[in-house]
Amino acid sequence: MTKYNNSKINKSKVFFSLLMLALVLVVISVWLRPSPQDLTLRFHPFVGNKPLVLNTQSYKNPGGNGEFSIRDFQLFISNIRLSFPAKSLTEQESYHLVRFDGNKAFDQIVIPKIEISNLKQLTFGVGIDPKANGSLMFSGDLDPNSRMAWNWQVGYKFLLLEGTLTIDNSQLPLVYHIGFDESYTELNFDIPNKIMTTKGVINFKVDLLRLFQKTHPASKELIKIESPISVEYIDMSEMPHVKFYPKDVKALAEGFHDFISLM
Repeated sequence: MTKYNNSKINKSKVFFSLLMLALVLVVISVWLRPSPQDLTLRFHPFVGNKPLVLNTQSYKNPGGNGEFSIRDFQLFISNIRLSFPAKSLTEQESYHLVRFDGNKAFDQIVIPKIEISNLKQLTFGVGIDPKANGSLMFSGDLDPNSRMAWNWQVGYKFLLLEGTLTIDNSQLPLVYHIGFDESYTELNFDIPNKIMTTKGVINFKVDLLRLFQKTHPASKELIKIESPISVEYIDMSEMPHVKFYPKDVKALAEGFHDFISLM
């Protein structure tokens, strides 16, 4: 066999070895690549540190006398955006009505079949963005004929909270319908690695009591309060109905900034 033939055979062996190595590396990279899975955002309603139980459980009026119970609690979560080290993902038709009126102690939003490894930040809005709020369109859970819609001029109710306040055996209906474009609030959450479970579930606490706080972290920061202060709350008996009066709507919508937190 000539040197030329030996060299040709050796080159063929090297080429074949490199080809096999490349195939092995491709197989390993595909095998190690995270499989797409469902991402679940699970919302748990609370009243302070107590889980919200509809109809049968009473809670102290945070700003005055009496006790209140809740029969209906709903809110819109919209424009979900996931941020990764090198990219971001925005959910399409991202309008979700989160309802706490079923048998479960929570409600959830499922974003199907995405790669959720290395998720660094999660962003969503409380309410409906002005563009969608002014159109009364059908997208996601938006329905112009639902009880969460007012009319094309006003738009949607971003949050609905209804119940009863009892003071000295007298009952006062509680009706809080919060909307208007200026109430739309975007929230950002940094996602620590320990938050993500193997099942892809992120748990959130929704504390309706914070809707009735008179002072919130955002406003504290603006006026640079350095020392701890006692929290003051709205007296439900003085503000039992909130619908179209902008000042009252704003007072409760301020709570959108911090009434949802990671668990």
